[in-house]
Amino acid sequence: MTTTERLTWPVRRRGDFFRIVSYIAVATALIFVIDIITPLGVVIWVLYLIPLFLTVYLSWKYAPLLMTGVFIILMTASLFLSPPDLPLGYAVIDRVFFALLLIIASFFIRDYVESVEEITASEDRYRSLVEWLPAGIAVCREDRILYLNPAGRRLIGIREGDAAEKADIADMIDPKDQEIFRERAGQAFHGARITMENLRLIRPDGTTVSLDMNLGIVSWNRSPALQLVMTPS
Repeated sequence: MTTTERLTWPVRRRGDFFRIVSYIAVATALIFVIDIITPLGVVIWVLYLIPLFLTVYLSWKYAPLLMTGVFIILMTASLFLSPPDLPLGYAVIDRVFFALLLIIASFFIRDYVESVEEITASEDRYRSLVEWLPAGIAVCREDRILYLNPAGRRLIGIREGDAAEKADIADMIDPKDQEIFRERAGQAFHGARITMENLRLIRPDGTTVSLDMNLGIVSWNRSPALQLVMTPS
């Protein structure tokens, strides 16, 4: 089956999770060591943004908040471990200021992660719905089929893995109807909602089926594509 394009997290496997966690741990440790041996303050603390943004790849919305807490603890520890470069009051103010920046950044990252989780869940629900719909759904772009749901394959007569699965659906239309189909498809691609009835389609095995089609534009992998909703006439 032609798979749908979908938004997924970069980290899925157990090995990926531990790899990202190890990057975060190593980066955090290196920044802390540099912080306690060089009195550079904010110049070094800015580097904490690197492991903070790496928490995006953990697909856990509370990870940036947890890491921000860890960074604040380490910055507090460095106040006593690093060489004195500023009066104590100024050093504390610097740390409080940057801690606030980290907290703000962590909330932005958390909201982003939460939004992506919601989008992914929505896509999963939509994919499940499309897969089980009795109507045929096809998504096409540049004279090739990008996606066909099971009902669409049955209507068109294409089995999974067939070379015709990614062919130009317009070429399957009866030659008498091809010109009007291409014209209406072009209109739909530019935003019109088109309904075509009793459209004759020639299956790969040579048999003919009469279909009603609704044509409209959709976003597919961040680019416009033509969606066909097909039912038997």
